[in-house]
Amino acid sequence: LVVCGDAGDALGDSLYETRIYVKGKVESLGSDCVAKEMREEHLQELQELLNRAGFNEKAADFKRYGSARQLYNFKVDNASAY
Repeated sequence: LVVCGDAGDALGDSLYETRIYVKGKVESLGSDCVAKEMREEHLQELQELLNRAGFNEKAADFKRYGSARQLYNFKVDNASAY
């Protein structure tokens, strides 16, 4: 998911195994969504996506977000909370 501007409330809420790239500000992160490191492989992937879509943007201007991978891990210690 590529956002070439700002993102509103609850970005990435309950999304699994998704790479989210945002150029602008993020109002808030949704459940299980966290900021992630933008490594060289992600910069290359994003730049290819932007080029293919015909956008004149630089991948280095974006931040990456994704799943913390906590929502789908049931913890038996928390069973009484359900």
